[in-house]
Amino acid sequence: MNKRGVALIFAYLVIMVLTIMGSAFLARSISENNTARWQSDSARAFWIAESGLAQAYFNWANSIAQPVGAQNFSGGTYTINVASLPQVSVTGNFGNAQRTVEAFFIGIPLAFQNTLSVGGNLTLSGLLARVEVYGKTRVSGSYSKSALASDYFQDRQTGVAQTNTTIPIPDYDNNGTANEFGDFVQFGRKTMQDYSADQVVYVQNTGTVNIFPNSTLVGKRVIFVEGSAPGEGNVNIFFDATWQDYQDLTVISTGTITYVEPLQFQENSRLSTVSWNNYTEASIFRSQHESMVYAHGNTSFIDILEWGSTTGNVISNGNLSLNEVLTYEKFYYSSRAADGDLSPGFQWLSAATGSRRMMNWQE
Repeated sequence: MNKRGVALIFAYLVIMVLTIMGSAFLARSISENNTARWQSDSARAFWIAESGLAQAYFNWANSIAQPVGAQNFSGGTYTINVASLPQVSVTGNFGNAQRTVEAFFIGIPLAFQNTLSVGGNLTLSGLLARVEVYGKTRVSGSYSKSALASDYFQDRQTGVAQTNTTIPIPDYDNNGTANEFGDFVQFGRKTMQDYSADQVVYVQNTGTVNIFPNSTLVGKRVIFVEGSAPGEGNVNIFFDATWQDYQDLTVISTGTITYVEPLQFQENSRLSTVSWNNYTEASIFRSQHESMVYAHGNTSFIDILEWGSTTGNVISNGNLSLNEVLTYEKFYYSSRAADGDLSPGFQWLSAATGSRRMMNWQE
């Protein structure tokens, strides 16, 4: 082969290498440009979704109908989905990017502004017993007490409208009628869906379930005992001082919840209950705990030779009875719920009245 042939082959090889390198650099440049563009589009889609969420909250807080379909905004669009109220999602689109943000739009019921909220009558009975209630006591019915019991209410009112004392269950089964057993079942299931599987205990039972403190419950947020009919799936809770610090657990029952010998709560812990039927708390000697208690039926506190206190909110859609024997019981108000710090599941006890808040934002 002569020198010209060698030079020509070498030239072809050089051109081929340069072409490949040029193509690689061009492809990388295009890829980086596309990545940068997508990142820019993604950021803009996120802020468009955020803006849509702010608009959705404004509409909801001011009872304005939400727009249907994609809405143009800042060169992109957002779409509001309120089909699962109080959970709301907004999807923002810009270019080829899409981002979705979610939040709860919660009408915090007026009942959370009270220490004791009673949709029926409030009665105090007992022998040489004293009950003190700090904060507001709001009763839709009447108040009565026995001759051998004494009381102190910082702020008690009777004959109050039930919008201030009760919380109906919204129409979660979408049959057109709210405040039914089917709505309550869906309430419990929606609550479970808000948490990971390792934070939930789900029991289907037509009888009675006993819950004792143990290490497997540490970190749990929800225990839902579901019966197939009203009054099934009753729960007995036996908690004592083995409960851990910084626990926030809600027990939900389609039947009745009985809380036996309440514990001495540890730091920043809260054990709350939601029952379709009644709630009963029975204790002897000393107990002290923080709880949010909601009973769709009646509520009863039975204390014997006891000195203790309950901090939080007690909401009884029916009657509330304080049955005390040689006791000194105190109820203290906690503003945590009214300020939006709700126990697990209580965000689904939303209401049309009360303060309106956007909570639990996430992407």
